[in-house]
Parts: sequence; C-alpha cells; structure tokens
Amino acid sequence: MNFKNILTAGGLAVLTLGAGAEAQVIGGDLNIDGSRNDVNFFGGEMRVTGEVDGDIFAIAGDGEIDAIVDGDIEIFGGDFEIRGQVRGSIDIAGGDLTIEATVDESLNAAGGSLSISGSVGDEINAAGGSVEVSSQIGDDANLAGGYVRLTSQSSVAGSSEIVGGEIHLDGRMEGRVSVEGEEVVLSGRFLDEVEVLAEDVRITAGAEFSAPLVVRGPNEPVVETGANIANLDYREEWFNFGARNWDDIDIHIDGPWKVIGAPFEFLGGAFVGSAFILGLIAVLLAPSGVSSVARTFRNRPVSSGLIGFITFAMSPVIMVMLTVLLAITVIGVFLIPLIWMLYPVVLFLAFAFGGVAVGDLIFNRNRPNEGLGLAMRAASLLIVLVAVVVLGAVPGLGATSGLIVMCIGLGAWILSFGNKKEHPESGNSEPPRRDPEPEIDADAEPA
Repeated sequence: MNFKNILTAGGLAVLTLGAGAEAQVIGGDLNIDGSRNDVNFFGGEMRVTGEVDGDIFAIAGDGEIDAIVDGDIEIFGGDFEIRGQVRGSIDIAGGDLTIEATVDESLNAAGGSLSISGSVGDEINAAGGSVEVSSQIGDDANLAGGYVRLTSQSSVAGSSEIVGGEIHLDGRMEGRVSVEGEEVVLSGRFLDEVEVLAEDVRITAGAEFSAPLVVRGPNEPVVETGANIANLDYREEWFNFGARNWDDIDIHIDGPWKVIGAPFEFLGGAFVGSAFILGLIAVLLAPSGVSSVARTFRNRPVSSGLIGFITFAMSPVIMVMLTVLLAITVIGVFLIPLIWMLYPVVLFLAFAFGGVAVGDLIFNRNRPNEGLGLAMRAASLLIVLVAVVVLGAVPGLGATSGLIVMCIGLGAWILSFGNKKEHPESGNSEPPRRDPEPEIDADAEPA
C-alpha cells in the first residue's frame, strides 16, 4: 500500500537531522537518527532511529521507527514498522502495520493487517482486516477484524472483548472474555468467565477453563478430548453475525460525523441526486480511475471501509495541521482557502465513489475482472443511492448508511492511488495497435 502520492508535500530530498536538532519537516522523505525534541513530519517515507526525547507525530507514506521514544507516537500513513521502546502510548492508523515494541502505556492501532508483539503496559485497542497479537498486555484488550488471533505467546491481564469473522484464542486470558464471531477456536488458558456468541465453536485439547464457559449459537461447540472445562453451558440461539454487539467494542475514534449527517438531514434526496450526477461525470471523464476504485473495494473490502473511516475521522486534524503548515509560508497562505473549499468536495466525491464500488460488488458478480459497462455502471450507482434515500426514512439510518458508503468510497479511493492497472477491464492486456507507416516508392511519380 502506497500513500506517498497523497501525503508527499513536495520535494524528493532525504533529510538527515543531527541529534541536537528539533525535527520539524515538511515535504520529501525523512531519515533521522535521534532528536532531543519532538519529531513532527509531514511528507513521504520516513525512518527514525536512535533516541527521541519527545513525541513523534507524522502524516507520511511508508515508514520505520526503530528507536527509544520517551514520549508518544502518533502516526497516520501507509505501511509502518515500529520497534524499540515507547515510554508513552502509540496511536497509529495505516495499511500493513508491524509493531514489535515495548509500549509502557496504551496501544491504539487500525489498519489493513496488524502484527503486534512485545508488551503493552496499559490497554490495547486494535481493528483491521487481519489482527495477530503476541503481546503481554497489562490491561484490557479490545480487538476487531476479519481474522483475529491471540497467539500462545500472548497474555491479557484485564478483560477482553473480541469481534471478528475467524477468531483464534491461544494465549492466557486472566480477565473476563467476550467473543462474537463466525468461527471461534479456543485453545488457550482462561481464568475468568468466557462468553462466546458464534456460528461455529471449537475447543481444542489443550484449552483450560477455570471459570464457566457460556456458548451461544446455532451449533453445539465441538470439544476435543483433553480439553479441561470447569463448566460448559451451551444455549442454542440463532443470530445475524455482526449485527448485535459491535457497539460493545471500546474503540473510540472521534470524527466530524455531522459533516455527512447534515446533508441528509437538511437536503435529503437533493444530496443523493447531486452525488449521482457527480459520480456519472466521474464515470464519463475517468472510467479507468473509477474502475480502479471499484476493483480495489472488491479486493480489499474491509481495508477500504476501515481506512476510509479512519481518514474521515482524522480529516479535521489533517486539515488544521495543513492550515498551520501552509500559514508559515508566503505562497502557502494563498492555498489555505483552496484546500478548505476542496475538503467537502472530496468527501462528496468519495460518497459517489462508494456508491459506484458497492454497486459494482452487487451487480457485477459474474465477470468482476471485466467491469460494468457505462449504462450498467450508472444504473447500479443510481440503485445504491436510491437505497440510501429509502433508508433515510428511518431516523438516523440514512445518515449512517451514507457515512458507510462514503467511508467505503474514500478508503477504496485512497488504496487505489499508485496501483498499476494489472487487470484492465477489457481483459486484453496487449498494447494498442498502430497502423504501419506507409512505404514510399522513390521511383513513383507524384500524383
């Protein structure tokens, strides 16, 4: 995943700052070996080593931090690796994230794929398409994802709340555990009460339960020989996975929800109608770009929605920071009104892209690599947006569905940047043919 095309402020220089300098860098790439002050970076790729006496705040492309950080780390970007020691907390949102650090306080992470090891002194909140944790956690663990695993090297001192499609719990869980998923495999050691709501539950031979285990779902749990269960209580229950307890996951990312809710409340169908026109114009003017957005959502649906959600939630912070950074330059001052004018336009266009992506997923099941034709693309977009209007008849549901569609479009749009068109919609990857140059007979007489 490459966010560099979006986040690079300018320049391609590699900056190396000495240990005594305060690192506040705009543009280009960053390579820094230690700092006695905070590191603030807005630009392309970054790499931080050594010891940082303050905080690290960055909006960047891909990056690596292998350092001792006395303060906090706050990052929004692409693929990141964090190693070393962080004496504060980590807040990070990005693509594929690898965290192998000792974190003294809390860890909050969201991305496409998360791999977390080391230790976390306080609680951990993590959400992504794939979440794998091998950490010793000093407080609560709140996890959500398509695939969630707590490995045998993990331990949670507090309570755990986990939601996912496929969930594997192999570690030591000292507090109360609440799990909701489609397929749940329990192999670890559980010292407090465990409650599972799932379609399929398997308890392996090495699992130990010191307190009651309550399983709710349409199928009885499969218990392997050798599992040590103090008290198993199965309750048959039919449920729609994902629709019941998502609000129980304590992952809070504040954002400007009224920005998307207000148009539905005051403009209603006019907002959706304008989005349809804007989406149709985008389909006509940039068909390959729109197809890339739809294809990205099809290939990475969870990552698209999650990245869009995080981007939207953090967009006010990004806009304020951009304004401050531009205000310190003479030319940048004149760009401030422009970026604030473009902000709602980008969200509006993202909503239209979301309608295109969802419509493509629903109405293009047979030949996804070929894409939809212009007429069908427009029809599918219209149907999706009409559905949003219909849902708006229920108070609050229209704004919620509109927010979901916008986050899908925003995330897929971001992820599609820089992708090579390896799957052209026509299915023909041959270069366009060129007519041969006409041969000129030197002996021929001019007409």
